[in-house]
Amino acid sequence: MKLLSLGMLLLSAWALSAQNDADAIEGYWLNEEGDYVVNIYEKEGKYFGKVAWLKDSLDIYGEPLRDVLNDAPHRRTKFVLGMDVLLNFSYNDGYWRSGTIYNFKTGNVYNAKMTIDDGVLELTGYYGILWFLGNTKEWTKVKNKSLYGLK
Repeated sequence: MKLLSLGMLLLSAWALSAQNDADAIEGYWLNEEGDYVVNIYEKEGKYFGKVAWLKDSLDIYGEPLRDVLNDAPHRRTKFVLGMDVLLNFSYNDGYWRSGTIYNFKTGNVYNAKMTIDDGVLELTGYYGILWFLGNTKEWTKVKNKSLYGLK
């Protein structure tokens, strides 16, 4: 009986540790170019990222930036600020996988995987299953949210 209890305790500790690892990605991340911040959050066991700050948040007419390059015409009127750009990532063994990233600068959608190495988020976007031909960007965790007007 003691052995069974010990086994259950160890299994619970392992599951809690895995969840803590998965949650390490949550928070605000500045993209490599420094022109936008994404807030990564968990919803129903999946991870998403929403644009929380834009360096250039207005278009040439002084209006809030919209998703004008989207392939879907009905989405071109949506604001970029507040838009989900990271979608449906699942955590498994140190990686957030099986998700997609939407690049509002080009209107393209890529399959993607993410990992954190030395506090740096490495996000690799790729077409189809060709992850080895992907492009990796490094995002940094935002430590001073007030610099970006974030709460």
